[in-house]
Amino acid sequence: MINYSMKKKELFKLFSYYKIYPKECYKEHSPVKVFQKLYPDNYFSKDLDELLKFHNYKQTKRGADLPWWGENYFKNVEGFRILIVSQDSLVPDAGSIVLFSQLFSEIKAVEKNKYDEFENELTNSRRSFFNSWKTIQGILNYWNLDFNFLYITDASKVYNFNSWKDFDFDKVKSKELLEDEIDLCNPDLIILLGRNPLILLDQNLSKDFTNLIMDERIVKIMGRNCIVSPFLVGMGKTQSNFKLKIKKVKKMLNKIKNKN
Repeated sequence: MINYSMKKKELFKLFSYYKIYPKECYKEHSPVKVFQKLYPDNYFSKDLDELLKFHNYKQTKRGADLPWWGENYFKNVEGFRILIVSQDSLVPDAGSIVLFSQLFSEIKAVEKNKYDEFENELTNSRRSFFNSWKTIQGILNYWNLDFNFLYITDASKVYNFNSWKDFDFDKVKSKELLEDEIDLCNPDLIILLGRNPLILLDQNLSKDFTNLIMDERIVKIMGRNCIVSPFLVGMGKTQSNFKLKIKKVKKMLNKIKNKN
């Protein structure tokens, strides 16, 4: 049996090699610090303290958003583990799916007062993403995902040196990191949100992006079952047949779950 608690520690070390999460960047009103302030006893708050111990270095490039994982993902218990790879901030108007994912473990869809409490603590630059997060929560609930066994990360996370004003990714290192991240997390299923994650992992499959969704084709990447989905907010919602594609993703999810 895989020791998931050990995999988590290996993951923290892996991220430190790429210097993408400098501890000094997590200021008082950043989403990370706001979450830890409001929910100090939450498992993810405590995990973040452990993760950031590995990231005590100076920032030399644009940073990435931290991943999020459900409470049972890295416990040595049985469960169907799903890893979501989100389209990254290379698409400026897309909003960040990862940025507020930690709220899945604390805020239910109906608890508006908790939304307000969290949003009011954020800097103005971060509030613009918040409505997108609520939309995403609704779709993931519609797909009937078990948040306890969910892991969410961005696709490209490694920027080039001095990439302050633009989204200047190191594509080779980003692909390398994502593949190592997938191996350590060892998911039963991968969901790719948007075209960018598919381009990073499999350039050839990305040419058939729309048909993979419309034909409800479950594909293999790195030997693992993968479902391709439209991006859930921003320009993703403006593509043709968006609602139909979301339904098709749900059908593929149910097909895989029924086999397990």
